[in-house]
Amino acid sequence: MVPLIVFAFDNVYAEESQTIQVEIKYTNGDRADFHGMKLLVYQDLNKEVFLEKQLENNPDIILVPKNHKYKIEIYANGMYAGVGYVQLDYNSKEITINIPLSGGLKIDVYYEGGEIPIEGARVIIKSKDNTEWRQGITNSQGETLRFWIQSTISPEDYYIADIYLGELFLKSQKPIKLQPGLTRDEKIVTSIPEVVEDLITITVYKDATTKISSSDSTHTITITNQFTGESFSSKVNSRGEAYFSNLKSSTYLVEITPNDDGNWPKTSVQIVGSINHFNIFKVQPISEINDVEVQELESCNCIAFRFDDVQDYWLNDVQIEVMKTFVGTDTPLTIGIIGDSFGEDVKMSSFVKEHKNKKGFEIANHGIGNVPFTEFSLEEQDEKLKQSVQKIQQSVGVEPKVFIPPQNRFNEDTKQVLIENGFTHISSSLLHGDPPPFPLKGELLYRFPEISTTGEYDPEQNVFVGISHETTLSKAIDGLNTYGFAVITSHPQEFAKVIDGTYANEVNTEQIAELKTLVEEIQKRDIKIVPVGMINLDSKQEIVPTWIKNNAGWWADGSIDDETFVQGIEYLVQEKIITVSEKPQTGSNEQTIPTWIKNNAGWWADGSIDDETFVQGIEFLIKNGIITY
Repeated sequence: MVPLIVFAFDNVYAEESQTIQVEIKYTNGDRADFHGMKLLVYQDLNKEVFLEKQLENNPDIILVPKNHKYKIEIYANGMYAGVGYVQLDYNSKEITINIPLSGGLKIDVYYEGGEIPIEGARVIIKSKDNTEWRQGITNSQGETLRFWIQSTISPEDYYIADIYLGELFLKSQKPIKLQPGLTRDEKIVTSIPEVVEDLITITVYKDATTKISSSDSTHTITITNQFTGESFSSKVNSRGEAYFSNLKSSTYLVEITPNDDGNWPKTSVQIVGSINHFNIFKVQPISEINDVEVQELESCNCIAFRFDDVQDYWLNDVQIEVMKTFVGTDTPLTIGIIGDSFGEDVKMSSFVKEHKNKKGFEIANHGIGNVPFTEFSLEEQDEKLKQSVQKIQQSVGVEPKVFIPPQNRFNEDTKQVLIENGFTHISSSLLHGDPPPFPLKGELLYRFPEISTTGEYDPEQNVFVGISHETTLSKAIDGLNTYGFAVITSHPQEFAKVIDGTYANEVNTEQIAELKTLVEEIQKRDIKIVPVGMINLDSKQEIVPTWIKNNAGWWADGSIDDETFVQGIEYLVQEKIITVSEKPQTGSNEQTIPTWIKNNAGWWADGSIDDETFVQGIEFLIKNGIITY
């Protein structure tokens, strides 16, 4: 017997309701697997969705008002699959909707050149809305299992295959189409070599700034290929460096011996040729974590939270819950938006737009796509950076000054194009070749890398997992004591439930609780929490939101009218973002605004005059009743 599931709608109680039983079958007559299927129900001729329901059985039952005609669309694995129509009168109805057969997709992954297969690559199959449907690991022939998923009968529908080696992104391939009942083998050729012939250097630090030297005991670094089990060892020289060469592209586990006190961490690195220098830092024991003493000089006594990979659709409920953890308590947060993957998801973009002017809510540029900038020439990096700036400006109305490089990788060309494009901060990672020192003042481009994280990649489970707040806090305070700051990085998947090896868009409440506790523990220690862009000692908090200055510039050049500009200024006064001495006078905002104030607005927008000078003009508008509040 199929269970009856009742949904409450505003108009259900105003009209008598009746049930529709929906059964879904393939065109060969077999009953369809309901997992990953949903219904979109439209009432009469309305184009807005009346009911959306994830199927829990097949057949399944919906309860809707009677005396209406219903259009029922079926979606499977994010793909449009079929449609049926029902005229619901006084009696319950049953409908069978036939959908096309699934298609069989197998992914074959190769090294550059397309001849040699990659073993152990992680393949994620997604629909165009970034929802994950399947994951698999390639075998010795570079092949995944064959995934039987819904065929793509709509011209707009397609699948995406993302390829990873461990946690390292290699390539995304789309569009992938599937025909009903047919199989498809998709060959994906990555840009990584089978063997990295370049010299690989691993630098070892006995504390946050000091390399191992000849005065220290002899250390050995052993790296082990995660997939083949092969191990290679090298002695650390007097410069604190160990060298390797001719290694097969793979994820390697790095171990340092001797390690009697257990403070040399086991670290996973991806050796694929794009970056050949890695840093390993000895963990410094903290005897009394509750008694934090920070240096008076060159220390902000602050910690910044960085939330990477903010994008449309993918785990959007999880992303929003993480951000709510901060904005709900007025705790600063820097979010890294992927420029070409943001702006179409109404749920995500609405949340970010709603909070973009909130104090401490900082938007950073996380580049275009997920390919490291180090893969591109200076000119290509400049082009991609400009594209990301434009896309974020269009989707959110903000021009970020903080850059989070994709996969934490950057080079001297990256720094040059960032400075030329007006960026002031870059936040990458200590592990991936961004060594100290990290000056806290007097820099054109500040480097404040990730010091600690709220999660880590688990090679055994092949997913990111959350870690305890104690572990995160310990590493953050160690960085604070050493560098005068700390950046804690989080990713959406750390806070998502994992179901059948795939990230689900469901919040892991236990890990959210760990995050809340982490924030509370930092605040208990009187350590400031700031955005990444406010870590440096000579930082100046943006008093006036960027969009207001943009409005002023547009008003000065005639792009917007007087009324729109005045509304923006009234917002500043009402929210007490700027303070004026004049009291509001009775008047009309239809009065003419003097030309000199429009000139002031243009000069203020481009930085030629300061806020104080501009406020004098605002006081004139208030005194004459042009602005009221």
